[in-house]
Formats: sequence, C-alpha cells, structure tokens
Amino acid sequence: MRLQIFEYQCAPSGHAFRAPELPADAYGEFLLRSRTGAEIVYVNAIADPTYKEVDVLLQRHPTLAGVPAIGRADILRRIYGAVACDPDAEGQPFRIGQHPQCPVCSSTDMKSWQEVHPVEFVDLEIPAATHLLWATLTESKKADRVNDALS
Repeated sequence: MRLQIFEYQCAPSGHAFRAPELPADAYGEFLLRSRTGAEIVYVNAIADPTYKEVDVLLQRHPTLAGVPAIGRADILRRIYGAVACDPDAEGQPFRIGQHPQCPVCSSTDMKSWQEVHPVEFVDLEIPAATHLLWATLTESKKADRVNDALS
C-alpha cells in the first residue's frame, strides 16, 4: 500500500517524528491504529459492508434521530473500530483517527502533524481490518454493540 509520510510533533514533549498516513486525497479509506498506535489496519469504507452496516444502525438509533448526517459520520468514525473490527494482538480496539505512537515518549497525543515537503511516499504491507466477531453476531447483538459504544 502506498502511504504518504507525515511529520508529527507529540504534545507532551514536542518530539518530532515521521509516520505513514493515507494520502490526503484518499476518499472513503481509513487507517485504523491500535490504542498505542503501534498496530495498523486498513478499511475501504466504500467496499467494506460492515461500515455501511454500522452506519445504518446509527441512522436507526433513537438517540441520534435529530443528529445531522455529518454528525453521525463523526460518530461512525469514532466508534467503528471498536464496534465492527476485530481487536489488536492485545485485545484492544482499533480506532479511525488514532495518531501514531511517538518513538521517544510513546505518547499518541499530538500537538501537530503535516505532510512532509517535498512529498514522500512509502510502500508498506498494511493488513485489512478483519470482522470475524461481527460476522457471527445477530442483528440484535450488532445493535447492542452500537448501543454500548454510544454510552
């Protein structure tokens, strides 16, 4: 997978480091990182049916009745990894938008990040997110997972 290099600065100590991200023009594609930022998986939200399934469950959720589509999309991105994706090697959920881990202080709290100029790319093998647990669940159990993530 062709990823673009970004320069990050961690918030706690200001350490600068580089990490790969999807290019800015990647539409409907996401890198999901583990809580520590060490593990990465990929989701093409347009092609992966689980993304739409979670979206539909959010659309039907009674507490989100008046929430505009843009607000639901934010919620979807926030909960999707924990709801529909299998966890990382340590049993922790993946998350869209999770920053990489600072190699010096291990923080995932970033002060800033930007594309490296001139633009740099790297080819990396990023596994697709898996949904083995999600596939075994009934519609009711899937709705329960969404409810749990929203509370």
